[in-house]
Amino acid sequence: MNTLTAPAATSSEVTGHFDYILDDRAYGWAFAPAHPQKRLTIEILSDGEVIAHGPAQEFRQDLQTAGMGDGCYLFGLKLSHELFDGNVHSLIARVAETGVLLPGGPHEFGPELRQCAYPQIPRALGLDLLRDMLTQANYSRYAPNSHNFAHAYRLASRLQETGEYTEAREAWTTINRALGENPLGYCKLGECLMLLGLPEEALEAFRIAASRDLRLHWAHLGIANSHFSLGEFELAEEAIQVAIALKPEDSALANRLKFMQDNALPQRVGKLMDEHKREAAVALLKAFLLKRPDSNQACTLLGDLLCEPVNTTLPGMTQLHELRKAQSVLDALLDDVEARLDEATE
Repeated sequence: MNTLTAPAATSSEVTGHFDYILDDRAYGWAFAPAHPQKRLTIEILSDGEVIAHGPAQEFRQDLQTAGMGDGCYLFGLKLSHELFDGNVHSLIARVAETGVLLPGGPHEFGPELRQCAYPQIPRALGLDLLRDMLTQANYSRYAPNSHNFAHAYRLASRLQETGEYTEAREAWTTINRALGENPLGYCKLGECLMLLGLPEEALEAFRIAASRDLRLHWAHLGIANSHFSLGEFELAEEAIQVAIALKPEDSALANRLKFMQDNALPQRVGKLMDEHKREAAVALLKAFLLKRPDSNQACTLLGDLLCEPVNTTLPGMTQLHELRKAQSVLDALLDDVEARLDEATE
């Protein structure tokens, strides 16, 4: 590291450096020589959008050694989850109070790919939806303040994207208080409530969003995710099927449906067995396999129900048992198909 020396103090000068990116944080330092007690606020930007924000206030020994106040001018800011989309992003750092860019950038970030806990409306799409919404008759009276609403939307989005969920919830609530019941704001509030682990409250928010615009597939996706978190698997599947019908070209919705089905199936079967409803569990698995014949999980679960486990250590018995399970599953499915064909021809 280069030797640091304290700069001359002028009233507005800021010195600092955007050092590097590590994992999901951007690191560097910033110092105002004329105001050594001041903790500057730093913004990290990508394509003109603030994707990290916070104070430069952590201690760094070499800064203090160089004569820079108490040395508490380090920043390590968490980056928006939207950067983890598998693309390369160019990041710069600036001082929020002055707009002055810090030297050291731009730094390239990515390609990194991480899945969010729940699907969320991307910031850019949300801003487009906001602009469209403010042209509609129900919300056109707010159009003169569209710039302020866009600024508030960016702030709330950034808070949510960087894991500051409590603050994001307050920001979405403030926006919704100003706009009244609206599809976009309540969708975003629902997402935030899901991230806070409050699926019942999230469900109510998503329902409000859907009631204001039944065509918004994001609202139905949110309803599905809420029901899924509450263990209401059939309702979750119904809701996501609505989302798919509204946006059939979105492959992510079909993937989400498959995820829900695969993760719900063992729980649904287990619940039926706990209630001593073996035949219902068998019927559920057969219906599932007729829709998803590639599901190894469903085959295994159905085979376990149809064939009693073998308690023997004789050579080859394990393989024989697996063969019997597979044959039992095939026979059960063929019987079910034949029964349905007979019903259809009667």
